[in-house]
Formats: sequence, structure tokens, C-alpha cells
Amino acid sequence: MDIIRIKNLKISARHGAYEFEKDKDGLFELDIEMYMSLEAPSRTDDLNDTVNYDEAVSIITSIFTQKSYNLIESVAEKICFKLLDQYPIKKVLIRIRKPHAPILANLDTVEVELMREKNR
Repeated sequence: MDIIRIKNLKISARHGAYEFEKDKDGLFELDIEMYMSLEAPSRTDDLNDTVNYDEAVSIITSIFTQKSYNLIESVAEKICFKLLDQYPIKKVLIRIRKPHAPILANLDTVEVELMREKNR
């Protein structure tokens, strides 16, 4: 299966379990992998046969910023199902990193990863 990737999409939002995380924007980093056959668009050279990257980024950004979530797991799930519904993809994998997570530890980031498949 072929893959379309959007790597390190940076979006400002107010997600977090603590109230102070909802008071100001934090920068999140997202990776999205969309699994589908790219055979048809490779032959037809037609945007309608594949994922429109610009449109996909707009959908992801809109979902990510339309409300504050307590958990990035929740917003990741919503993005997965919207992409599966919108495009002829079989499976989607999303990673969301929160480099500014309020954790008293020496770390680069925290990350969640979800993989969802289209129901047959």
C-alpha cells in the first residue's frame, strides 16, 4: 500500500487537561500518514483521484483548532475519522506531539499515535 505523508505540521491550539493550558496557545506538531493505492492518480495525473494536500491540511487545522480538548488523543481520533470519511484512504496514522507539556522532567516532547482503518 502507498502512503501520503504530511510531516511536522505545526498548529497553535489550547489543548490540555489543566485550565492554565487553555489560557494561551501552545504549539503542537502533527504527522499524518494516509494509506491508499496511488496507482490511479499516478496514471491519470488527476487531483480528484488522490488526496488534495492543501485541503487535507485545512481539514486537520480546522478540527484541531475549533475547540479545546482535554486530551490530544480525542482530537487525533476526530481527525482520523474525518480523513477516512473524506478521502479514498484505507488507513490513517496520526502522531501529535506536545513539546510544551507541563511535565517536570527533562524530555523533548510527549506524543500520541493513533492508527484507524476504514470499515470495509
